[in-house]
Amino acid sequence: MFVKNVVSIFLAGFFLINLAACKNGADNPADAAALLTGVKQWKIAEISVNDAVTFKDGKMTTQFGGIDFERYMETVELRKDGTFSGVFKGDAKPFILKWKLNDTNLTVGAADGVSKGGEWTIDPKDVSTGFFTMKTQSTAYDYPRMTRISLKFMAVK
Repeated sequence: MFVKNVVSIFLAGFFLINLAACKNGADNPADAAALLTGVKQWKIAEISVNDAVTFKDGKMTTQFGGIDFERYMETVELRKDGTFSGVFKGDAKPFILKWKLNDTNLTVGAADGVSKGGEWTIDPKDVSTGFFTMKTQSTAYDYPRMTRISLKFMAVK
């Protein structure tokens, strides 16, 4: 009975330590920015449109009546100077945007900072050492309906 209790306590402690170690996400926008800029390059892992996965494991999946993306950034880089550099599939030249630290999240938008439409947001809870997700919503893809888009990127090792 004593051995059983000791083993149970040991397993419970091991589980709690592993659970605490798994939390390597961001607690606030500053932490998220540090994690994002700490990785040299991020690679697209998943695209979701209105909560339906349309790209995963390097393959597009067609959704009946859904929106298909033929053009997407395969890799992105967030630099400490506020530059968001992304390379579209099939292009060699990077497309430059700007990222900005806000009170509640990070936003990615036009490099000139003028355009407010088409901004992407990155919530700190969606950032870890291994992945991050950026989201937007717009009527531009299926007017007049609102379309929610989510891009998940994995760290390139």
